[in-house]
Amino acid sequence: MTDTLADRMRARMAELSLRPLHVAEAAGVGRSFVYDILRGRSSDPSSEKLARVATILKMPVEALLYGDGGGNAPAVAAVSSRTYVTVPFVAVEADMGGGAVVDSEEECAPWRFPKAWLRDVLRLGSGGLKLIRVRGDSMEPTLLGGDVVMIDTTQTMPDPTGIFVLHDGFGLVAKRLERLAGGEVPSVRIISDNTRYQPYERTADEIYIVGRIVWFARNLS
Repeated sequence: MTDTLADRMRARMAELSLRPLHVAEAAGVGRSFVYDILRGRSSDPSSEKLARVATILKMPVEALLYGDGGGNAPAVAAVSSRTYVTVPFVAVEADMGGGAVVDSEEECAPWRFPKAWLRDVLRLGSGGLKLIRVRGDSMEPTLLGGDVVMIDTTQTMPDPTGIFVLHDGFGLVAKRLERLAGGEVPSVRIISDNTRYQPYERTADEIYIVGRIVWFARNLS
């Protein structure tokens, strides 16, 4: 019988040969979130986090919540589509050192975010957003290797100064950009927050700015 949320999650994990830790890491949620559900301590978990878990389990969140019959799933689905934004997670890593070479952009399981939170807290629209992971140490302590960052691809001008993901001519990097005034050719200074790395400059035609980093997530160990 799979009468409870915990039962359904446990059964699906067994079908896919997934362990709780793997589900938590792939969904970008804390271990305790998954374990609390499986132990029956959380029968009404965060819908945004549960949607990520359902994606990893390759099933609709409504089926996870209510079973195959769906219960009041149509109403939940309708509310979900109105109140949440699905943001693609792209399987590339921006280097915070010398630059990562990217051959393709394969999409992983997307994450969902409340529209109201994006609008009221981050002051963002629902379009042009994507998630990637960063690596390296040149942006420490602001960003750490393994962080997941949200990029707003509609923001490609380094004005005001901020942290961007860009191709700098050598690879994909996450760096702080400062627009340089004057000069015949528009240019930017590319800065690492880690002072062990020296800033360098590029002209506008030598780089391609993917977008501004507007949010990040980090596992606590």
